[in-house]
Amino acid sequence: MVDEVSDGFECPFSSSHVQANESAVPQQRTKICMTFPTRGARRVSLSLSCFQDSTHVSRPASLASSVEHLPGRGENDDVFPASIPSPAMGPSAMSRPAATTARVAFLDTLRFIAAGAVLFQHVAEKSGKFGQWAVAMLSPGVFGVVLFFIVSGFVIPMAAGHRFVLKTFVIRRVFRIYPLVLVAFTLMALVGYGSDLAAFSAVKSATLHDWLANLLLVQDYFGVTSILGVTWTLSIEFIWYGIFATALLNLGRRFDDKLVIIAPLVQVVLVGVSLLIGHRLPLARIGMIYAAILGCRAFRAQDGQLMLRRVCIDTGIFIVTMAISNIVSFGYYRHPNISMNEALFPWLVAPVLFMLVACVPNIHHSPLVTNRLTGRLGSISFSTYILHPFAMGLASAFVPSSLFSVTCILLTLVLSMLGYWLVELPGQALGKRIVALTR
Repeated sequence: MVDEVSDGFECPFSSSHVQANESAVPQQRTKICMTFPTRGARRVSLSLSCFQDSTHVSRPASLASSVEHLPGRGENDDVFPASIPSPAMGPSAMSRPAATTARVAFLDTLRFIAAGAVLFQHVAEKSGKFGQWAVAMLSPGVFGVVLFFIVSGFVIPMAAGHRFVLKTFVIRRVFRIYPLVLVAFTLMALVGYGSDLAAFSAVKSATLHDWLANLLLVQDYFGVTSILGVTWTLSIEFIWYGIFATALLNLGRRFDDKLVIIAPLVQVVLVGVSLLIGHRLPLARIGMIYAAILGCRAFRAQDGQLMLRRVCIDTGIFIVTMAISNIVSFGYYRHPNISMNEALFPWLVAPVLFMLVACVPNIHHSPLVTNRLTGRLGSISFSTYILHPFAMGLASAFVPSSLFSVTCILLTLVLSMLGYWLVELPGQALGKRIVALTR
């Protein structure tokens, strides 16, 4: 549900690569200039001077940088590091726009849509017959969660950077998620133990064992009281991080070529096992990992490493595989809260929407997708996701039903901004400082 991108770049040309070319082959010096934004109101320009003979471009002989101020960008604005392709990759790679940016505008818009969909479902469920009908027809909450995982799959390889360090990855992931989660549990405890509000009754009934399972994000797997229901997705998010790191370290940077084959096979095998043993398995939850793998494929496609046609094929296989899984999980078997129709719609719409926005330039560069408003709302989407149940609990206790929906949205917005600025950003900064101290 959460993601973060690298706030720096690893230049593919190390100092050991800068060597004088003593060859007698006639040479020509070629100068390649690239300009990209960096932290604060600055633009960094890199000039790569390379020796070139008649057949190839050799290693760079010099690396120079200059800094200029970018108008309209403050010192605390998000950074957009660019991935620098090697000249050995050919001229097409050198001219290709990089997908590796710290805050890609269309991703923030998709995060905003995902968080808004989850919020809409939870508010609509308590807002009368129309809201309940909308949830039954569209299942926006499931759609939002699936979209979140596809976005996570796109961003995590971007966050890993050019050089993957497992310790750094683990520390930054933990400090990306847990500071806000711990604050949310603290708020729940303060209100739950300090009042008699019905919305927080689960807090008072929770045992020490319940609290421990919730803090470790495994409450659903031990059948204990859920204190903050939305955290069920975070355990799957951590599983995805583990799969990503393990696959990257053992299979290399094209690990997704293998995972995109393994994932549908696993889903189909589990469908068969579910039918064979006569028991409903959590196929949709396992499918969230598959959704993240699909996001990885989209990242590589936008970065020019994968043909768009192949990603379209992968998306089609994903939709068909998850349709079969959901028909078995919610059609052949029954779920107490989700019908088959509610399960099918989000797993079709979420990947199609993501691929259209991510892979069609006219869409992801359009003002509807790339604008300051949705970007800001997307940047606070994790706080929106985690804190909206707390806002709903307060709203249900203190405002009349006619004002419930509006109050939930406004209170969630305020809490999300506070959570982002006061908890998320300091938590990420602390993680970076710890990484620096452990180097």
